[in-house]
Amino acid sequence: MLKQEKQDLRDNYYDPGFRGLDIDKVFAEVEAKVRAATTTAEAITILAEPLLRLNDSHTRFYPPERLTRTRYGWAPQIIGDVPFVTWVDSSSDAARKGLARGDRIINWNRFEPTRATLWQIEYVYRNVRPQQLQRLVVEKPGGAQQVIDVESRVEQRPVGDINQLVRELDDAERTPIGLEKAAGRTLVVSLSEFGDPAVMDRFMKKAREYDSLVLDLRGNHGGALVAVDRLLSYCFEHDVKISVDKMRNRELVDTAHGRKDPFTGRMVVLIDSESASASEITARVLQIEKRATIVGDRSAGAVMASRFFPHTLGGELGGVVSVAFWGTSITVGDVRMSDGKSLETIGVTPDELVLPTAADLAANRDPALARAIALLGGKMTPEQAGAFYR
Repeated sequence: MLKQEKQDLRDNYYDPGFRGLDIDKVFAEVEAKVRAATTTAEAITILAEPLLRLNDSHTRFYPPERLTRTRYGWAPQIIGDVPFVTWVDSSSDAARKGLARGDRIINWNRFEPTRATLWQIEYVYRNVRPQQLQRLVVEKPGGAQQVIDVESRVEQRPVGDINQLVRELDDAERTPIGLEKAAGRTLVVSLSEFGDPAVMDRFMKKAREYDSLVLDLRGNHGGALVAVDRLLSYCFEHDVKISVDKMRNRELVDTAHGRKDPFTGRMVVLIDSESASASEITARVLQIEKRATIVGDRSAGAVMASRFFPHTLGGELGGVVSVAFWGTSITVGDVRMSDGKSLETIGVTPDELVLPTAADLAANRDPALARAIALLGGKMTPEQAGAFYR
């Protein structure tokens, strides 16, 4: 696996200089560590190390699939520059022990999550080395600190398609929202991913019946650029340059082709620290073109073009063939926006920064959605906004 991982990187990474990393030296060091490992779990953790050293949001090692899936029952999120608990499964051990939405995370096991490191912590704990027991040190909205040991729920899962496994792991515990709902003369669309372009057709055609549109891209981790192109085409009468993918030996220009009958109403786009990749590209294009007002938190800054390279591992033992699926995600292009700038590690800065407080999270208030409705001439309290999707 280590040899194949290095080959995937060497053959496909967009930067032939590997961001100044001596990959021969790095992989030699990692090989020595793998040979010295005493358990499979330890070796798998070590195999993830070389790609993590690139500090590239889209370059990762996905280990062989497991026959179990570990559910933590809670999820973290950066708000501003602070890590909070933003979701807890009411049936989980986390909930039973008092972990709650709005708790500020001081430590997650031995790590102190930050905006720069949370994605790596989640990747290791969810994809590489799932934790059956986690120790959380949190600060409650009132200011009191609490130490909580959370037991995970381990479930059996069938062996399947590695691509489906990656989607499951990346989505982690979150429940994506896909919703179209009216708020007066404003259509609110909560888009969980950029998948089937036909979905963009459906809600953008529906938007023509309204005066304005709120496009909620919070928690949207991205998806297919063809879906981005389709959505943006409904926002303009003229062609709009989206981005340029700078690859090793060529550049690809992505353009949204305008329509004769676009949606012409006012638009607000909601983003947060979980808005990544295609959702960031969408928000930034609409911001550059002054087509929408961007509201919420600074986005993830995870904007690169990547490909997934699937592999199998296995053999025959006692007449039984056993095959495990694994793979790598490798960045093949550096995405530059029409202004020539990259969003990687930077993200999209909202036109209006609207962040929920710990008290807002605990009370399920949504000040960002409420502000979006107000900007479009409507009225909605943060409490009403917090209940809007339920």
